[in-house]
Amino acid sequence: MEKDKVVRRLHRQIDRASRRIDDLKLQTHLAKADAKAAFVERVESLEKKRNDLRDSIHHLQYNTTSAWEDLAEGCKKSWTELKTSLRNAIAEYRSE
Repeated sequence: MEKDKVVRRLHRQIDRASRRIDDLKLQTHLAKADAKAAFVERVESLEKKRNDLRDSIHHLQYNTTSAWEDLAEGCKKSWTELKTSLRNAIAEYRSE
């Protein structure tokens, strides 16, 4: 796959995830007091993963070597981890 397409797709995915993280962050204010701290911690973890992925995408986007495919694989794995963590956090919030 062409590098620019990979970068654009990753940017779209991270933008979508950012909106969901922001929604979850707002919902933590509605959480029960005993669960609120855990949700805040979960959201902070998601934000860190998102920021790490943004950094990786930046490196991928501006890498001019042929190693961009390896960087792309790392970004895809990071995206999968973020997506799974986000889904788990949303499911956990809904079960409260």
